[in-house]
Amino acid sequence: MKTVPLSAWVDELESGARPKGGIKEGAGEIPSLGAEHLSDDGGFNFAKDKRIPDGFFRSMTKGRIQPNDILIVKDGATTGKVSFVTGDFPYEEAAINEHVFRLGVSRKKADPRFVFRYLQSPLGQQQIMSDFRGATVGGIGRTFLDKVFLPDVTPTEQNRIATILDKADAIRRKREHSLIVADDFLRAVFLDMFGDPTTNPKGLEQRTLSACARFSSGGTPSKAKTDYWSGAFPWVSPKDMKVDVILDSEDHVSETVFEQTSLKKIPPGTPLIVVRGMILVHTVPMAMTAREVAINQDMKAIHFDDDIDPMFGFWCLKVQHEAILARVETAAHGTKRLDTDRLGEVPITVPDSDAQQEFLAIMNKFNIVRAAMVGAWQEASTLFLALSQRAFRGQL
Repeated sequence: MKTVPLSAWVDELESGARPKGGIKEGAGEIPSLGAEHLSDDGGFNFAKDKRIPDGFFRSMTKGRIQPNDILIVKDGATTGKVSFVTGDFPYEEAAINEHVFRLGVSRKKADPRFVFRYLQSPLGQQQIMSDFRGATVGGIGRTFLDKVFLPDVTPTEQNRIATILDKADAIRRKREHSLIVADDFLRAVFLDMFGDPTTNPKGLEQRTLSACARFSSGGTPSKAKTDYWSGAFPWVSPKDMKVDVILDSEDHVSETVFEQTSLKKIPPGTPLIVVRGMILVHTVPMAMTAREVAINQDMKAIHFDDDIDPMFGFWCLKVQHEAILARVETAAHGTKRLDTDRLGEVPITVPDSDAQQEFLAIMNKFNIVRAAMVGAWQEASTLFLALSQRAFRGQL
């Protein structure tokens, strides 16, 4: 298939700027989007609303968001993540900061939706990342435009492909939204039965997390010892914490690790929480282990006392997500961290065993329904990925 470099279809490529003294927050000012605002599904996450002064925005000569713009994270841990500014973008005026590229695609040459879908695809992501330079805080430069090659098809074909992928993605998003609503249901059940642990309106017995649980840490075995990484034992890191239940992990270690290092095995039925990393800018990932695992140094395992069911304790933490997120601090070198002492201050409601089991019985029944919803979402996600791969190989 004939291809064309992305540079041939892009009229504008620019990054934004940050006012001196940092981004100022406040009502009535202009939203400023950074890497943390671009979501995995090509949309946006506005949970962490950052804004710049109106006067600074008016003086900007670049980085002002336009309809049909494609935004790409240019550096850091999420380099290459792509989002598209659709017609339902919630702000009339907005800007990007210095960590994001804004691509303006020539409408005379290409359909911006087609370009976005290609950049979002596995092949597009691979080509973008071929321009990555540097180590941990590396990134891509303007030269990535000449390393991405799109199928050179007619505007009519571009529109057809983009429309098919948009519809498949809409199905995926609806099924994902149903899962969010489902999780909100269990949260509502917990709050109805026990109240918000942060305010304890029902006056139930409470203890701090550190008073009713102990923490254990993980680590990273030496990458130089290949035999450490040749096994099948799950080694969980924050990148695996996108689900509520850990069944497996992306990386695995051998049994030799536990014989020759201090790394410990975490038993099934143990809550895990991420305590360090830039993901803590907008969320605090938590999950339950469904099997024995090991964890890295950016996480903690929480081992509750015998009178608190681990799953009940897990939900007691989940319903306090926003309050826990507020405890996140910025370390001296700029990364985000959830200090163990501050985490240990989180209140845990301790009802009697019967009340805990009543909630868990409701949860277990609901999880049967939720499992079917997860299956439907996974099916839609697989379909979208398959269509994306076929579309850009000329097989759709």
